[in-house]
Amino acid sequence: MSADMSSRRDLLKGAGIFFLSMARPGSARAGMPEFSEKVPQWAMIIDLNRCMGCQSCVIACKAENETVRGGFLTRIVSKEVGTCPSVRLISSPVLCHHCKDPKCLFACPNGAIFKLSCGMVVTDWERCTGDGNCVKACPHGARIQDSRFGNRADACDFCLHRLEKGLLPACVEACPSRARIFGDLTNPQGEFLSYIEDMGFLDRDRRVNMESRVLYVPLTAKMRC
Repeated sequence: MSADMSSRRDLLKGAGIFFLSMARPGSARAGMPEFSEKVPQWAMIIDLNRCMGCQSCVIACKAENETVRGGFLTRIVSKEVGTCPSVRLISSPVLCHHCKDPKCLFACPNGAIFKLSCGMVVTDWERCTGDGNCVKACPHGARIQDSRFGNRADACDFCLHRLEKGLLPACVEACPSRARIFGDLTNPQGEFLSYIEDMGFLDRDRRVNMESRVLYVPLTAKMRC
């Protein structure tokens, strides 16, 4: 196991100390915490018009997180749309949405799933017993069980171990078509800011009103270069 992977596993197992120190009291059951200027609010925008279905993000995630054989923290769902001769293959990346009210959190009987003050949903492996309730409850099919570690549940955490080093999530860095745009909602910059403003993710008070931290740009949107 690589040093980076060991670091990530340590983060997961130490969630009760590190993660909960970041969360507000009661935030694990109270939905998304209020934005704080001191805590980044991470989010990912996925532009379906750019996604080529090349699987670069899937490979990068697999290599970065060394997930169990056959288990993926992000995947690509492809389908054909239209009728001949106007047929198009649509590719849509799937990963943990870090939901505002995560069903996985409420399904866990052991209190192993928490919502951080930065908006991410994480699992404390010291509390997880591998019963799989959270996997079944996820509406996105984004959670997996790791048979190497007692079937404990795993899911995308936006590469938290990389964020702590000032790096982007592995999938974002690997995407050749720049279909994944990542940033901080409390301090949006560059292309991330442009998408938030142009796609109507802001309300009248310039706050982001959403049910998850993964935002999809629909195919009907104008293609960006």
